Amino acid sequence: MSWPPRWLTHDVPEVSHRARLAIDFVDVFGVITKDSVSGRAGSKLVLRDWQKDLIRNIYATNESGGYLRRVALAGLPRKNGKSALASHLAVFDLVFGPRGGETYSVAATRDQARIVFGEAKRIIEFNEDLSKIAKLYRDAVEIPETGSVYRVLSAEAGAAEGLNSSSVWFDELHAQPNRKMWDVMQLSMAARGDRSHMVAITTAGVRTDSTGRDSVCFDLYQYGQKVARQEVEDESFWMAWWEAPEEMDHRDPETWRLANPGFGDLNDVSDFEAAVRRTPEPEFRTKRTNFWASSNTAWLPAGA
Repeated sequence: MSWPPRWLTHDVPEVSHRARLAIDFVDVFGVITKDSVSGRAGSKLVLRDWQKDLIRNIYATNESGGYLRRVALAGLPRKNGKSALASHLAVFDLVFGPRGGETYSVAATRDQARIVFGEAKRIIEFNEDLSKIAKLYRDAVEIPETGSVYRVLSAEAGAAEGLNSSSVWFDELHAQPNRKMWDVMQLSMAARGDRSHMVAITTAGVRTDSTGRDSVCFDLYQYGQKVARQEVEDESFWMAWWEAPEEMDHRDPETWRLANPGFGDLNDVSDFEAAVRRTPEPEFRTKRTNFWASSNTAWLPAGA
């Protein structure tokens, strides 16, 4: 079973109009932008049921049509189609967001930001209907009819003050050096109220950031656990986190299956079998079973 994940704060049973629109958008315009286990570049991207469950919850709405979850965190190991799904949904927010909307993808580094932006541009370029309504620039995508814009930001480029965000997508939140960009982008949504949302789709990483305190991603993960255990009541925060229990053998295929909703589908079983033999255990646990490393030194071989 790919759903539910090990940690789930809430699970709305109904599919809101906005969630249905998002699912239909990916069904119609979804495209694989680079060769992978799931298909060749240019072929149709097919949503899995667990991905539809993610969308159903991320785009849940309240009685007035605003976002029920203002902040969402989805944690999956690498090679489960995280970036592809986030890029498609960022383009959806650009096209179907409010007039004058501002959609941002945020990455830790400039190089990662270019990858994210390139993915979004290719989605538009692969689709004639999207290409007709969008103008592509070097660092932005604009929908002239609505005045909406999509940009990618990086922590390396510095703080992004003065924005009026309607949609924010964090790629690999665990890699943020500190929580500055997260806090700035969260504040940037204030003027739009529940008509804006911020989503992070990420793999686990190290627990501490460059300041030596809990990283923003690990902090949110811990908070999500409290909400899931009903120790804290917060309807505006949502988390879905796949991971294998720490006590399970990292070499056991059942461990891999529990932690990876795309196991044997979006990712290759033989790749796990090869990786577990050549990868240090702490790194394999972090990247393939979504286990939090205690510090940056946990990535190093024994004795380093």
